[in-house]
Amino acid sequence: MAVCGFCRSTLVRHDADLENLGKMAELAEDRSPFKLRFRGKYRTVGFELIGRLQLKYEHGYWNEWYARFDDGRLGWISEGSGLCYVTFEQTIKTLLPEWAAFKPGMTAKLGGKAYTVSNIELAHCVAAEGELPFQATPGYEAPAVDLRSETGFASLDYSESPPKVYLGQAATLDELIDPAAPTDTPKPTRTQARAFKCSSCGAPLSASGPDIRAVGCGHCGAVVDPKDANLAIISKSHPFTQQPKLAMGTQGKLRGRRYTVIGYLRRSTRIDGLSYYWDEYLLHSTEVGYVWLTESDGHWNLAKPVTRQPALKPGTQPVARFLDRDYKHFQRCQTEVVQVLGEFTWKVRVGETSSVDDYISPPYLLSAEWTKQELSWTMSEYLPVAEVTAAFKPTRALPEPVGIAANQPAPSSGSGRYWAGFAGFAVLALLLQFVFVTRAWEKPVWQGQLDMPLGEAKASLTTPPIRIEGERNLVIRQDANLDNRWLYSDISLVNSKTGETFRLGREVSYYHGSDSDGSWSEGSSDDEALISDVPAGDYVLEVEAETEPGKPELSNRIQLVRDVPIWSNFWILLLLLLVAPLLAWFRSHSFESQRWAQSDYASGEEDDD
Repeated sequence: MAVCGFCRSTLVRHDADLENLGKMAELAEDRSPFKLRFRGKYRTVGFELIGRLQLKYEHGYWNEWYARFDDGRLGWISEGSGLCYVTFEQTIKTLLPEWAAFKPGMTAKLGGKAYTVSNIELAHCVAAEGELPFQATPGYEAPAVDLRSETGFASLDYSESPPKVYLGQAATLDELIDPAAPTDTPKPTRTQARAFKCSSCGAPLSASGPDIRAVGCGHCGAVVDPKDANLAIISKSHPFTQQPKLAMGTQGKLRGRRYTVIGYLRRSTRIDGLSYYWDEYLLHSTEVGYVWLTESDGHWNLAKPVTRQPALKPGTQPVARFLDRDYKHFQRCQTEVVQVLGEFTWKVRVGETSSVDDYISPPYLLSAEWTKQELSWTMSEYLPVAEVTAAFKPTRALPEPVGIAANQPAPSSGSGRYWAGFAGFAVLALLLQFVFVTRAWEKPVWQGQLDMPLGEAKASLTTPPIRIEGERNLVIRQDANLDNRWLYSDISLVNSKTGETFRLGREVSYYHGSDSDGSWSEGSSDDEALISDVPAGDYVLEVEAETEPGKPELSNRIQLVRDVPIWSNFWILLLLLLVAPLLAWFRSHSFESQRWAQSDYASGEEDDD
């Protein structure tokens, strides 16, 4: 089939014969980035668009472009609202169920590969242009089912029996544009805004493009269908009490793209009998199509549709795996649209409900939104309020965030480079301290013995002068032959010249025996005491010992050792180095506890199962 671009005549070829079916309906204007004869590139293969089907479904329009690829294949590029899918017709052995048997979220196998149903629509053909591989007439029904996998996309066309199967992958607009395409490649045309009055209150409204399917009035709360000849009211709410923080028509540059704020939704959910609200702004860019900017309690997110099906791992706390990243389930809620303002590409209604599952991996949030006909996934990235302010420059200051958002990044105690440097410093400091400790000389300066005769309770000892060279750490060690006995020593290290004295008292005791529970012992017969930073000079060691009277002879071996390793310095350094990481951990732990306290797993932290 071919449609003449000049007179709109529809020609159908039957083998060698041509049949003229009359005039084809005019295509509805839209914001499609493609035109007939557009040349692009998919991966490494160029293509040319040679035909188009324009389909209308409940919420808007969808284009199916017929493409001739340079490698000889013929395929389809489905496009709408900035999303693109490249598919090719496939023959599979799988017996497909009836169209009505499909439900969003159910799993279906095509050619041995599992797909998840994401959309079920009963579309109607609006018009066609160019060359197509079958006869298409305006108004014919096209029941379709879209499915997604982790790496692919599938579409089932139930307009024929048996249904046709198309398999392929999602692609961004940037991935389909060929920079080397000829300069005469058709470019999309700009559309003019249409002005009209609200059919409820008469306030001035406008639709900036032909793909706008609903316009919300900020005066009376009505939502109007701009495509309807009588501007039918889709739904109506109370007049606005909550004005958007970003005015309609505001323009700004965010993450390198220029956007215009064209729509505003206020949604709510009820948890434990309380209502919670958040705002969603629809942004349009001529470069990337439509995205969302969401705000809740001063926390902002940039949200984009996801074209692949995340892998779901069930459990006490489900996990979604997407693009080599795990997202933990945060909460499930029922949402309702309570206010609508501005333009939308689908027939949004006040009172419209959906179920939402949120999965988080800060600063990202992955959301699955369920309706009776559709399962859609959205990826959101947390934005600092300063970035939103810098991008759109609102007339009123945006409020500071309150509380902690589900995907808000934990406060940083330093960059990755900072912590890498800190770790390197800590390892070096501990290594040097360890070397200093283990390389200590531990050289004996003096050693001798204090004997206590049989039955005596006291004894004393004074050493000859002991030379200490340089400032040293000294240890006084004692080893006595105690047997169910104690020994107390009053020890003084006296500088012979200055009289400076280092004095300490040490007690050792050792007892043992047996009872009904068996043998026992307590205490020790040896002891050591540290004297730090002893200045150089000549010293005398004086020991006054005392024990129990009437006991056997006692011998106490005494040794004075210099340059002993002081492990206490090592452990003090280690403790000091741990302070910063421990404070960072405590801060992060407290932050995460507050985050998860607002989730469906409100035990203070996420479930690790």
